[in-house]
Amino acid sequence: MQRTVFSTSRTAEFLDWRALESQTGQSRDRFGDVVIKELLDNALDAAESARVAPEIGLAVSSADGVARVCVSDNGPGIPAAVIERILDFTRNVSDKASLRSPTRGMQGNAFKTLLGIPCALGVTEPVVIEALGVRHEIALSTDPCAEVAIRHTKAPSVRTSGTSVTVPLPTGQVTAAKAARWLRKFALVNPHARFVDHGQTEGGEGAGIYEPTAPEGWRKPWPTDPTSAHHYDEAAMKKLVIAHISEHRLGGADLTVRAFTNTFAGLTGSAKAKKVAEQVPGITHLSGFEENLEQVAVLLAAMKENSKPPTPSDLGKVPRDHYTHVLDQAFGVEETWFARKQLTDGAGIPWSIEVTVARTKRPGAVSFAVNYSATFGDPLARTRLAGDKIADTGALSFLTQADAVPDPSNQLQRAAIVHLVCPVPRFTDKGKTTLVVPREVADACAKALTDASRVLAKDKRSRQSTERQEAREAARQREADARAATQAEPTVTKKDAVFAVMREAIAQARGADGLSFSSHTLFYKIRPLALKLLPAGSKLKAPYVEQTLIPEWERANGPILGLYREPRGTLHHPHDPDGTKDVHLGTREVERYRPPQWSYNKILVIEKTGLWLPVRESGIADRYDMAIITNEGYSTEACRALLAKMPPGDVQIFVLHDADPAGYNIARTLGEETARMPDHRVEVIDLGLSVDDAIAKGLEAEPDTRQAALPARILPHLTDTARTWFTGTACDWNRKGGPRKWRYQRVELNAFSSPELIAYIEEGLARHHATGKVIPPDSWLSATAEGSLRHRAATAVGEAIDAMFPKDRLIDEILAGLDTDQITAISSTDIAQFHTHRPALSWADAVPILVGQRLSDHPGLPALARQAVINYQATERQ
Repeated sequence: MQRTVFSTSRTAEFLDWRALESQTGQSRDRFGDVVIKELLDNALDAAESARVAPEIGLAVSSADGVARVCVSDNGPGIPAAVIERILDFTRNVSDKASLRSPTRGMQGNAFKTLLGIPCALGVTEPVVIEALGVRHEIALSTDPCAEVAIRHTKAPSVRTSGTSVTVPLPTGQVTAAKAARWLRKFALVNPHARFVDHGQTEGGEGAGIYEPTAPEGWRKPWPTDPTSAHHYDEAAMKKLVIAHISEHRLGGADLTVRAFTNTFAGLTGSAKAKKVAEQVPGITHLSGFEENLEQVAVLLAAMKENSKPPTPSDLGKVPRDHYTHVLDQAFGVEETWFARKQLTDGAGIPWSIEVTVARTKRPGAVSFAVNYSATFGDPLARTRLAGDKIADTGALSFLTQADAVPDPSNQLQRAAIVHLVCPVPRFTDKGKTTLVVPREVADACAKALTDASRVLAKDKRSRQSTERQEAREAARQREADARAATQAEPTVTKKDAVFAVMREAIAQARGADGLSFSSHTLFYKIRPLALKLLPAGSKLKAPYVEQTLIPEWERANGPILGLYREPRGTLHHPHDPDGTKDVHLGTREVERYRPPQWSYNKILVIEKTGLWLPVRESGIADRYDMAIITNEGYSTEACRALLAKMPPGDVQIFVLHDADPAGYNIARTLGEETARMPDHRVEVIDLGLSVDDAIAKGLEAEPDTRQAALPARILPHLTDTARTWFTGTACDWNRKGGPRKWRYQRVELNAFSSPELIAYIEEGLARHHATGKVIPPDSWLSATAEGSLRHRAATAVGEAIDAMFPKDRLIDEILAGLDTDQITAISSTDIAQFHTHRPALSWADAVPILVGQRLSDHPGLPALARQAVINYQATERQ
């Protein structure tokens, strides 16, 4: 069979909601938030670039099922030439994409996503940009073959100063209330700007206006400020230099080394620029680095040597009174607490952390911001924060424990803002929300959160102490009542009760339609049935039923048909930068998974999902042809089942874990049989982290408390030092006089810096003789090469045909021979009738099918196509 090679426009990636989810880092139902945030970011940047106090307007209007988001600014106005560059979807257009400074944005494709979102959501109305006396209407559309058309029309506009951008969306995507929330979040961290809500707001006239409060002389880093050479490492500086070279190839200036040096803070003088340029003799312009990229490191070192490193004070400060003013306008403030921590991390990068917590008169909200820009969520969501009394992951969870977030159920009126500023933010997501921060920065964040929430946290602890005392008294009374009520009742164990009702519970969970169900769903069917057989006051907890009793019942009675376990881990394939081949490790996913041929010959299991990003960025998986499994804590049954599917001896399996009892036990249970998987046995190589390795590497140990004895099966694997660390000292005793708690030492993998972690993994792979790269047999290589060659040849044929025949002209001639009105006149009645027979399909699926059906009544379409080609050839010969 001769396969046809198809090609589609990359522009279509901006018109497909799945691709846009990947690019924006937000789900489809949050595209309205993406539009508002990006428009506000752009408007502030425009005004700041012109060095004027920003005046930002936001309006949301709705009509005919379309909501229009309009943001205006008082900047210089977007030139028509810039808009034309934005419409070049083959390139990202950004003035900050390769720079390192505490500014908003840096995505490089944000405006393109704004143009594509309406089409992706089914809105045909154009995006409107008005600036410098011109009104631009831009509409993108795509046909069923993913071919993209860009319609750009221009007309005169009364707007001659600033820019306004209007983006149409479905009404469900955005409301005036949502827009007001975003305006308030941006107003919180921009005291120099005036924000006006032109939509309908509660509170009457003026309720939607946030006036600037910044004192005279206040400043923040502007988008046009010189960046500092100290913000860059060698890779980042190479990226910046290459970006300049690429711009030169497109017709831009080829900067001299001196002129390039002058663009950095502390290097604007000619004398310093000359000294820097002298360190790279023979290279006068940036284009000279194209063949001498190794000299970029020399250039960077000279720039750092001749300039002062930036300090946290350069990042600016939002006054405490401004935070209080905006929160009071929005929610009515009774009392506020504020904390600011500024520091320079181990890499020489300055940081500023500001936290304000308020007790309010009206229900408030928690807001987050990075670099004077509101974020979609908590930027510290994956950061472990350890304060004096509170330790948790994420700022929101930390504030929740401190009683610093609104809680309608307890009538707690609270509001808070957490603002981080850093010239080199490392985001883990395309939505520019979740940050990776060094440990010293995490400690400073925890300190700021602790200081700002100390009063509320203390009040909560006092209240909880009283509640616990009352609960203990009530529990003692209930226990006494239960003992009296059950003295004459026969004893029935929880296991007996669960096993007795299991088949009835399975039937209820599966239902008449025989659908699949989770173990948690099955628990909810078991519990009410089993409690009827147990003494009054008995309880059944989900972990015991789901992790112990259900597997035990399956071992005695066989697998439960339709039962699945949710994914709790991910298999990442090598050579898959976009994660398109990732496998979530649930029971159903693992059952369907077939290891790809000649893809990997090693698997590394890491007990922490948070370490995947530096592992991916290091390229170690690609260098070793090694798949990576990440999960939190103990491996699931699905994960171990996947490892068991690997051909014996063909795939080496490694494990990486914390240096603590749980980590050692994770390494053991990964390969050995357990109560849930009694027949499981896989050869697993333990890379560590061992206690002895942690000591040898000089990693910092941390104290911890355990409430259970050391697992007996890990004892043979412990060295004397590890046994001493993990045994620790008893610190609490039970009623029989035995220890109930122990203080011991442990080391987490996170104690490594990212480069240290990768080096440690590579040392372990070498120590355990990891196999080499995957190389298939010659027959496979030849077949692959032949397929690649045929693909290239087919592509060349397609390009030649496209060059020989004017596709649009041929299509127009074909359509002229058809009754297009009759074929395309599809109404809502037609779609409704179609759905009576095929209700599972959407209208978008239905339209191409109906068109195909109507074309089937026109047998001349192939003939028309052939005749169009013949006519064209005849014309060309004449």
